[in-house]
Amino acid sequence: MWNVMSVMKNDPDRDWEMWGKENPYYGVYRDPKFLNANLDHASMTEFFNSGETHVDHVFRVLRERVRPGFTPKSMLDYGCGVGRLLVSFAGRVETVVGVDISHSMLTEAQQNCAKFGATSAELLHFDDLARLPPGSIDFIHSFIVFQHIPTARGELILRKLIDLLADNGVGALHFTYADTRRGRGPAVSRFVTGMRERVSVVHGAMNVAKGHPYGRPLMQMNCYSLNRIFNILTTARCTNAYMEFTDHGGFHGAVIYFEKNLT
Repeated sequence: MWNVMSVMKNDPDRDWEMWGKENPYYGVYRDPKFLNANLDHASMTEFFNSGETHVDHVFRVLRERVRPGFTPKSMLDYGCGVGRLLVSFAGRVETVVGVDISHSMLTEAQQNCAKFGATSAELLHFDDLARLPPGSIDFIHSFIVFQHIPTARGELILRKLIDLLADNGVGALHFTYADTRRGRGPAVSRFVTGMRERVSVVHGAMNVAKGHPYGRPLMQMNCYSLNRIFNILTTARCTNAYMEFTDHGGFHGAVIYFEKNLT
């Protein structure tokens, strides 16, 4: 059951812990078939097969567009959730680190890594990210994650991830940049989102209006300035960028593939 009291004041970290406890697979992949009440063998197979498809695609793009023959020895998946992508990365990379803000998501990911034999995977809570030394990761990846993080915090995290990336390392990071649902402009989108974040009654009422439980936690959708993202990347001497555009329910985004080249 959703906890009504836990959404009296919005806290993104607490909301993601609620998703991890109560509906972790839906929290990762927003389709009703992945709600706990609907999970079965077929939906779980589809869930992890989608991860395999994504990982195959990422490596194909990196090798065709950024680094021919790219074969990293270490990688980090930021916002790993229950391990949808992590278990596939673990089959291709010697050392894999999954990082998430939700302890419950990480517990589920640990079980999935054991189930799929992803023995190379190490799981870290966000608070422990500082344990990794700078320049220790060959490949950093994040997909449909930063959109759920407030932009100022997300930019700080991006800088931390780039700092972890080794010289001549490679990245594949996804950011949303525009909300085009029903033709809404950014001002309207910011107002509606802001009201849901600040006023629990508004968030609860909108939940009910959409047919959801009143206490269902908020899943933020934030749009980033690509100008600011590009500036962070270029300041860190990241080069050879290639982009793929995405659309998730009217939220336009881009996966940015790049190299970190300090020479």
